Amino acid sequence: MAAGTMGEKERAKKDIEKLERILAEFRKLGLDTKYPQVTEWAQNYAQDAKHYYDKGDYFTSFGAANYAYGFIDCVLVIEGKKDEANVF
Repeated sequence: MAAGTMGEKERAKKDIEKLERILAEFRKLGLDTKYPQVTEWAQNYAQDAKHYYDKGDYFTSFGAANYAYGFIDCVLVIEGKKDEANVF
């Protein structure tokens, strides 16, 4: 690994932590009640990301976290709130 680059484990962990902050901000903006199905999907993918991280499958963990980001990001864009959610 080149100097200054993150390994898979560290990257997956950072993404899970970032996802937790994004989900908290999503709830703070009240979008979880307006988009309950999207919230459920994002939370399920967040749980999957943690599960795969714990199993040592960091690549799949990273992928699951990014699916969750995608759901949340779409809603933030639709709602015009992406700039308010300063977690990306």
